[in-house]
Amino acid sequence: MTSTDTSLADRPLTRTPLTLEDAPALTALLNRIDAADDLGEPAEEISIRELLTMPGLDLESDTLAVRDEGVLIAFTVVDVHTSLDRDDRVRCQLMGGVDPARRRQGLGAELFVWAEQRAAQLAAERHSAGAEAVFRAAGGRDPDLDAGEGAPLTGGADVRPLLESRGYQRARSWLVMRRELPGAALPEIECEQVRVIAPADDASEVTRLAHLAAFADHWGSAPVTAERWNRWWFSHTARRELSSIALDADGTVLAYVIASEDKPGVLHIALVGTRPQARGRGLARAVLARTLSAAAEKGYASAELEVDAESLTGATRLYDALGFARDAVYATFEKPVGQLV
Repeated sequence: MTSTDTSLADRPLTRTPLTLEDAPALTALLNRIDAADDLGEPAEEISIRELLTMPGLDLESDTLAVRDEGVLIAFTVVDVHTSLDRDDRVRCQLMGGVDPARRRQGLGAELFVWAEQRAAQLAAERHSAGAEAVFRAAGGRDPDLDAGEGAPLTGGADVRPLLESRGYQRARSWLVMRRELPGAALPEIECEQVRVIAPADDASEVTRLAHLAAFADHWGSAPVTAERWNRWWFSHTARRELSSIALDADGTVLAYVIASEDKPGVLHIALVGTRPQARGRGLARAVLARTLSAAAEKGYASAELEVDAESLTGATRLYDALGFARDAVYATFEKPVGQLV
């Protein structure tokens, strides 16, 4: 799958799949993109290696890299979920990026064409005819509304004209919320007949089952396999001692917080969930309070999380009550693939 093309640059560009050996170059490219788009999310090579070895990802078939004399300047990764989402759709996630110095040369559009074709093919292979499928892509951060009229877009919002030109529409907004640590005193919460503790390593599966139940009614959510969950559970950024689970007398996980450290000194609250039958008992507040207290004791400067801005579960109100404040807004864009044949 190697070819050359002189239409996009003075020198021929090569197009090949990503390989595990590309991890250093891909890390460097993502960090150039992060700096140019002011995302504040630098990549680590070990995390990129985990991405490239993600269960279910076939680098040979599901990735494409563009190189200029061997230098990685653009890439795309296609990830088609093996399960249908809440709305019985096949979720086709398209990821990628272009070196800031090589933008507006047609590379982004080219990669979208390739990724959409591969995603549609993979969706048809994994799901039965008649299923609805949707392309999904990150739309970057909303412009800084406080920067003043005429200020340049920041945080990757300049990808949106490309998305919109290809028929994508904004489908969801996500609030990034932050809380300084230790911050204001956290409430003491007592939940009868429930233990709130840090999960042991072997609690992976029982927590995954709680997650499947908690997110079954969430927008865009699809069941995650045990293999992928375990890869995430044992990721090098996972902070098990700062995660929390609420257990009933039978050992069932009723609520949970999964925490990681993606940036030094900042605790990332990656997932918060409560089984539907256990909602309304203050369990989410209890597991969050334990995690935040433990993080403050460990010396973390802040905690952050992302929440669906349109969630019907009241999550935003919960985070407000615990001292989190809005920090940024990101968007997800979608385009229907149509019915699979």
